[in-house]
Amino acid sequence: MANGLQKLIYNMSVASPLLIVFAFVWYIQKKSWTIPIICVVVAIVLILCMLKSFSYGKKHLAPIQIRTNDIAPSDGWIVVYIITYILPFASMIIDDFNLIVGFVVAATIAVIATHVNTAIPNPILFCQRYHFYSVGAENGISGYVLISRRKLRKKQDLKAVNRVFEFLLLDTEG
Repeated sequence: MANGLQKLIYNMSVASPLLIVFAFVWYIQKKSWTIPIICVVVAIVLILCMLKSFSYGKKHLAPIQIRTNDIAPSDGWIVVYIITYILPFASMIIDDFNLIVGFVVAATIAVIATHVNTAIPNPILFCQRYHFYSVGAENGISGYVLISRRKLRKKQDLKAVNRVFEFLLLDTEG
């Protein structure tokens, strides 16, 4: 299982596309380069750290056997992310944006993200052709998020996984 730093990187990298959109909106609105450059650099660093961490995890996590009760596609979350990425464009109507409040909210989310006991899909992995599935196991636990490149159609297709985090699994065959 991945460590706390890897979980933080995974969870924070989810916001990297939002940082890029925010940088674009900031430049259009304020015509300054400082904040957009910082946002884009942070986004690129998060993306690179996440890809490196994910690649390392794929090679070094031990596979475990899993017996599933059910498996269902769970790629619908991407619609919510797209809406969230478009949200900064609404700030073009609002002339005043408090950068300090935005930073405090982001820092609070970063601290909480390492302690949350749920798995969130990552748009960076979605862009790399990974799919997300909701999986229920025979041990009574449901709500696992499975990352796979395969298109899983029935529960028998899944035999072994790598446990990335408590409720985040990676298909060993995909």
